[in-house]
Amino acid sequence: MGMGMGLGLGSNMQQNNSKEWVKDASDAQKGVNEILSFEEYVALAEKRPCLECRPSCKYIKDIFEYFGKSPRGDYNLFIKESANSTAVYGQQRVYEHIYQNILNFTEEGFNNKFILLVGPNGSAKTSIVRKLMEGAEEYSKCDNGALYSFSWIFPIESYIKGTLGFERRGEQKESCSSQTYAYLEDREISSILSSELRDHPLLLIPASKRQQMIDTWLKAFPSELETVRKSYLYYGDISKRNRMIYDALLQSYQGNLAEVLKHIRVERFAISKRYSVGAVTIEPQLHVDLRIQQITMDRRLATLPPSLQSLNLFSVQGENAMANRGILEFSDLLKRPLDAFKYLIMTMESRTINLQGILTELDIFFIGSSNEIHLSAFKQHPDYYSFRGRINFIKVPYLLNAEEEVKIYNDQIASLKSKMNFEPHALECLCLWAVMTRLRPALAKNYKDKKLGELVTTLNPLEKALLYSNEFLPARLDSEEKKLLKVSIQDVIREFENENLYEGKFGISPREIKQIIYEISSKGLMVTFVDILDFLNKFIDRKNEHDFLNIAPQGDYANPVRFIELLKDYQLEIFDHELRDSLNLVDDRSYEGYLIRYVQNITSLIKGEKIKSQITGRYEDIDHFFVKEFENNIKLKESPEIFRSHMMTTLGAYSLDHPNKKIVYTEVFTDLVKTLKESFREEQKKVIVNIAKNLVFYLSEVEDPEHKRSSSLSEEGRKEIEIVLEKLQGKYRYSQAGALTLARYLIKEKY
Repeated sequence: MGMGMGLGLGSNMQQNNSKEWVKDASDAQKGVNEILSFEEYVALAEKRPCLECRPSCKYIKDIFEYFGKSPRGDYNLFIKESANSTAVYGQQRVYEHIYQNILNFTEEGFNNKFILLVGPNGSAKTSIVRKLMEGAEEYSKCDNGALYSFSWIFPIESYIKGTLGFERRGEQKESCSSQTYAYLEDREISSILSSELRDHPLLLIPASKRQQMIDTWLKAFPSELETVRKSYLYYGDISKRNRMIYDALLQSYQGNLAEVLKHIRVERFAISKRYSVGAVTIEPQLHVDLRIQQITMDRRLATLPPSLQSLNLFSVQGENAMANRGILEFSDLLKRPLDAFKYLIMTMESRTINLQGILTELDIFFIGSSNEIHLSAFKQHPDYYSFRGRINFIKVPYLLNAEEEVKIYNDQIASLKSKMNFEPHALECLCLWAVMTRLRPALAKNYKDKKLGELVTTLNPLEKALLYSNEFLPARLDSEEKKLLKVSIQDVIREFENENLYEGKFGISPREIKQIIYEISSKGLMVTFVDILDFLNKFIDRKNEHDFLNIAPQGDYANPVRFIELLKDYQLEIFDHELRDSLNLVDDRSYEGYLIRYVQNITSLIKGEKIKSQITGRYEDIDHFFVKEFENNIKLKESPEIFRSHMMTTLGAYSLDHPNKKIVYTEVFTDLVKTLKESFREEQKKVIVNIAKNLVFYLSEVEDPEHKRSSSLSEEGRKEIEIVLEKLQGKYRYSQAGALTLARYLIKEKY
């Protein structure tokens, strides 16, 4: 009996769960599947005219604003993770160019240019469009993103004479003017003709009256009104088929427009890439993008009123029809024969497309992609200049920011975690190498500032990659050079952007980096930057597979062998610092007081005053010996007076930028702290060498767990090494095996 009750309860719970998900799914679809009568829709448009009176260019602008920007200024629309598409990182300038084009379209009232994303293969052109379409899908499902079209509803004869089906279900009709066929049940309908181009419902209102209504609704929103007045919503018309039905019904009802509009059912629709609703991609294979087909023999016509049965109605089909009021992507546009998209020139100018003599109005955001090879061929075509005026080219290069490049592969690394582990800095090392393959040496003639031109020509590929990634300034520069370079970073980044051979046009692609990650991950359970460099040493011999490996070197640039040498020194320097920090040979806290003391001394020196002691409160003489020692420790290369003045200026600027923040000198002078640490390391060289020897003995013990060989490592030395390994694992997130491997490599290369 108990078992029977248990089974009964389980069955009831399953039924309840089933009902719950059905109810939840139904609730979620209610808004998206909204149905209105025409009268109700006009009331809605009057209530929220800015949302209902917007062409596609304004709609897409609202998509950008709906998702907003991240604290860093990136458009969330593109960096948002989702199950259907990966985030697109590091292409902020591309997003800005797209958004600026949309603003221009909004001012014009329609999409009067074709946006063509141009770049090397694998530079995320398609991914950018995919994120835009995905954002449109999500936005169209929220209240402010609601989109409406309409269908023609024709009831069965018995309901035309009666009153059933004219009121909203569950409601009593209040007057004859509120009657509509919009809410008829399927059994009460003889035929439905949809609007294949998803015509806007407001186009059903005669143009002169519609213009008056829009002027009234948007009187309080002058900028929106200006946009709408230039758009098809203000002066346009419904499609040819809808116009034929409209006119035939109007004639049948002897000019009574209210009777015609009873047949209108306003329907909300959601943009869908999967089902080609307002988001469509045309592949490069040759086919017709838009066509018409006569439907006079369609069996639906037999159920239409007699006034419509004699009409030669046509069905509009193709990608342009499906994309209307949304986004149409031409993937690899320039792979198609030129004649296949010549119609775009006229469409951009007139907003219409001519189909067998029938002008069809389109409201589409046109965007496409092409690689550099096909663009070069296109520029040689005699019709290129005809197209150029209607196409806005936006360059989509490979990333030049290694920090952003790392984000591309984080998901891939996470998915491989069960079979291998990327140690700290390994992926960063690979991404820095990737960026270095995409860079050009600076040319002094490209800079108006002669000093800047001379300075940037001294940057090697690694220094340039680090400058682009995190504004890292080479330690070898003096304070004036660093200041000049820091304020000119954007000038350096933009140096080649208008040239044919721009940075990011060549080099290794993210697709190839992903393949490298898979290849490396198959070789072992652990990947350090040493493994990355070893792999790259072999990879650069694949010159038959990768064009960028065949570019003639220009000094350190386009020189893959030199890239590896630079990265090796850089990565060793990083791990050396981490190891020394773990050995307690560097104490960050001591540098704060050291810097404060120096600043106090040079402040008094500049002012010609004594120093007030923080301990005794008495005024004391300037410690000239300490000042000289400090400047020797940082290996000062310039005049002490200029350096001291620069330090005071830096502190003053920091105080102005952070008026209520206590000055932390190690944060303001990070480069000085690093230089002091290097100086300190030189002083502690003997200590480091001694510990390095202990580390060698410890590694021997690890490799000999059964203690077959005698160990020369003392207990104190062993404990010290174990503490170091704990710090490397805890603070810097190395595995024990990774820390030991890199420690051995560092000792071999540097000590």
